[in-house]
Amino acid sequence: MRKIFSPLLILFGIMFAACSTNTENLTVEPDNGGENNPPIIEQVSYASNVQPIFNASCTNCHGGSGGVNLTSFSALMSSVGNNYGDNVVVAGNADASGLVDKIEPNPQHGSRMPTNGSLSNTEIQTIRTWINEGALNN
Repeated sequence: MRKIFSPLLILFGIMFAACSTNTENLTVEPDNGGENNPPIIEQVSYASNVQPIFNASCTNCHGGSGGVNLTSFSALMSSVGNNYGDNVVVAGNADASGLVDKIEPNPQHGSRMPTNGSLSNTEIQTIRTWINEGALNN
């Protein structure tokens, strides 16, 4: 019995050591998303992720003086929208932000923006995430 037990004990010890230290090959593939399942972005950058959305879809109408101006971070953060007052962007709370209300289906006030079509679910989620992360100028 002892002749069988010793080799088995050594074999289990080697297998346990190999399994407990071999973690470098374990990887998790990120979710690349899709229209109904937006990709996960670690931290949204205003300059790299949000402003390009505004430039492509919003600044043609919201790029002047007064009202909502989406041409820059400072212009956006000082914007006051009709019916939303100082709540165009509420840092840390996308649900309380008038900007989010206007880009999602069935806005509380007026019609959905942009008027020439809608943003993709991924673009909307990017803006929501940026606001929920504190609406930083990053």
